[in-house]
Amino acid sequence: MTQAGNDGSGRLRVLLVQECPAARDVDANVERISTLLGRHPDCEIAVFPELFVTGYQTDRPAELALGAEAAAVSAIRRACAECETAFVGGYLERGADERIYNSMLVVDAGGEIAGNYRKTHLFDVESAAFDAGEKLACIDVASRRLGPLICFDMEIAEVARTLAFQRPDVFVVIAANMAPFHDDHLVASRARALDNRTPLIYVNRVGSESGFDFTGGSRVVDPNGRVVAELGHGQRVATVDVVLRRDPPAEVDYLRHLRPELYWGHNGPS
Repeated sequence: MTQAGNDGSGRLRVLLVQECPAARDVDANVERISTLLGRHPDCEIAVFPELFVTGYQTDRPAELALGAEAAAVSAIRRACAECETAFVGGYLERGADERIYNSMLVVDAGGEIAGNYRKTHLFDVESAAFDAGEKLACIDVASRRLGPLICFDMEIAEVARTLAFQRPDVFVVIAANMAPFHDDHLVASRARALDNRTPLIYVNRVGSESGFDFTGGSRVVDPNGRVVAELGHGQRVATVDVVLRRDPPAEVDYLRHLRPELYWGHNGPS
């Protein structure tokens, strides 16, 4: 599937991977990543769900956590270089401080690590299993600026707003969103795109793991909050041409109309 957008603006050809990873089988998941990159050489960037590399595991996560020099990370980097395709996907990260993070790895088309984002807003049982990230920053890859979010981050409006001030070309959200929260993410993805007049790529997984049923619903949302591509609820891989951010009309450019002096985050709660 290819979804075209408005004429006259930059585009990014994206592979959306809505699949179920193999639980606790890093090698199998890395092999699947390499296979899909090889099958879609026309894509500039491939986006995989939250914790795809390791599976969605909150039980004994340290056994699966990967450092930057891990063999699995090196294998993903080689696949990106061989296919000349960038990678975005989730994994359990072992930081230099030995803490475990729910992270997004971004590798460029040359096989270099372009960035790493640690989920800042952990959901429910994740808070006991992982450490939260402490930084919100865009990542430059494929000559584009990505605004990275992981799952529950998208439900916190301030996360996307903070990234929006860094002028990303597109938000990229990877998720392991489970029942019964499908509609929460449908609303949140449309709202975050509209709030910031920035297109949004949302890739969620399917299948069952760790007692959860994951809902799929991967989609692309345009800067007006309209869903322009949607993958449904089953296992599916799709190529989508995403129209990137351009300056919106001044009257609906919400960042221009903010009045910081009114908001509790600047003056303290009343």
